[in-house]
Amino acid sequence: MLTCGVYGNSPRLLPESLMQSFQRPAKTLARVKGGHEADWAQAIKNGKQAGANFEYSGPLTEVCLLGNIAIRLDARIEYDAATMKVTNLPAANKRVKCECRKGWEMQAAANGLSELSRQHWN
Repeated sequence: MLTCGVYGNSPRLLPESLMQSFQRPAKTLARVKGGHEADWAQAIKNGKQAGANFEYSGPLTEVCLLGNIAIRLDARIEYDAATMKVTNLPAANKRVKCECRKGWEMQAAANGLSELSRQHWN
């Protein structure tokens, strides 16, 4: 069993014997220094990719939100990222994308996320 504190800090394996025998994997990803906001600002200044770039975080967020929809509907859903539609449960689509009031449309943002999803999942 894995337990942890708030925000995933202080992870522990139970029983304690598993924790004592655990070997941490080697660090392969660059570590963010000064928080994600500082990392983003540094990426702008030096032209390097930020640790939390949108090519990664956009599709990851999309999957997490789809998991929330599946839990709320208590059903397995099948999703087409290219069309941003749940294909096996049409009622779920009203939770994927909502209608905005006139003047508050987010078509450009939705198209951008859809494009990121297509690049990631294809």
